[in-house]
Amino acid sequence: MSVLDIKLERAFDVFDADRDGKLDKADLTRLSDRLAESPDYTPQDVAGLRNSLADLWDTVFHKMDKNDDGGVDRQEFRAAFRARIVSDQNRIWERIRVMSNAWTELADRDGDGMLSREEYTSLLHGMFRLPRETFDEAFNQLDADGDGRLSRDEISSAMKEYYTSEKHSAPGNQFFGRL
Repeated sequence: MSVLDIKLERAFDVFDADRDGKLDKADLTRLSDRLAESPDYTPQDVAGLRNSLADLWDTVFHKMDKNDDGGVDRQEFRAAFRARIVSDQNRIWERIRVMSNAWTELADRDGDGMLSREEYTSLLHGMFRLPRETFDEAFNQLDADGDGRLSRDEISSAMKEYYTSEKHSAPGNQFFGRL
């Protein structure tokens, strides 16, 4: 299995909120709903993120459902993501940038336009329910300039690298934790 396939498998697992082996719109919006259940966020806080995840489903993910069964399985996800990256790079990256910016805006509790280690780990732990240590370690790899904060550009760059790089040592590969 290639490095990109390993990362796409992990992304599928992260997005599959109900763990039924298929992605649907509810899986994506459930990620923001989980965050609203945490003591740090309210449903009003996560509305922008929820909207960007719903838009990501409507414009990208639902088109991956090639057999029209109402969900996207692992094989459809991997194949479609690889194809869209090649054929529709500008549109998919614009949607990912919108989602990335919504994450940054939501997690940026002190309003400085950057994410501290705590802001980053709290957000992703709240959404994906993976151990905080997973994201704490990832933060070290993603902080490209070593200033102890993640900028929107660092986050967007990491997400793009995660979904495109075949290089095992690429820092963005660590977005959801160590491969």
